Amino acid sequence: MRPRPATRHSRVLAAVVVVLLGIGAFLDRGPIGLGNGPLTFGSFSVAGILDTRGAPVGLVIDVINHGRSPAIVNGVTLVGGGNGYTAPRLITVYAVRDQGCSSLGLLTGPDGQAVSTRCAGGRLALAGLAFPPSRKVRDAVTGGLVPVSSLGLVVQAGPPGPGKCWTIKAMAIHYRVGIRHYTATTPEAGAACGAGVSGTNLKNAMNSVGG
Repeated sequence: MRPRPATRHSRVLAAVVVVLLGIGAFLDRGPIGLGNGPLTFGSFSVAGILDTRGAPVGLVIDVINHGRSPAIVNGVTLVGGGNGYTAPRLITVYAVRDQGCSSLGLLTGPDGQAVSTRCAGGRLALAGLAFPPSRKVRDAVTGGLVPVSSLGLVVQAGPPGPGKCWTIKAMAIHYRVGIRHYTATTPEAGAACGAGVSGTNLKNAMNSVGG
C-alpha cells in the first residue's frame, strides 16, 4: 500500500526541518574542533593556601598558542577534586600579561590584582581578546626553539569560607580559532581553606588532589 501524499510530504518536511536546525546550529556555534586544539596551559602543580581573610582566590595559568592563528577564549569551567570537598565557585576570568609561570594565591587590591607580579601583571578584558601565536625563543639547555607565553589567564574563585576547604583538579578552557570551537582540559591540583582550618587539614585537602 502506497503512503498517502500528505504523509509522505510530512516526512519530507520533517527531514528538511532537522537539516535546517543542524545548519543553524553550525552557523551559530561553528564546527567543533578535535582534541584540546592548539592551546596548552600551565599548571600550578600541588598548591594550597589558607584564606583567613575571606579574600577571593586567584588561579594564574600561562597560555601558549602553538597554532598559526589567534585564539579567543570564551570561558572557563572549574572541576572540583571531590573526595568530600566542594569545587571552587567561579567569580570571573580575565587576561593578564604573563611572565611564563602559574600560581595559586590570594587576590588583593580594590580590583582584584593578579596573584603575583612575578607571574603576571595588569588586567585585560577577556571578551574579544586575541591570544596570538606564541613567539619562540632558544632554550638555554637544549638549544632548540620553544614557545613562550605572552598572555595568561587569571581565574578568580570565591573564598572557601570559615572552617571549609575547596579543591580543584582540572580546568576546562573553552575557546575558538576562527569558527572552530575547542574545549581544552588542563590538569591542576590546588586547595584553599578558610579561617579556622589547620595546616594539617589544608595538607590533607592538597593530598586529595595531588595523588
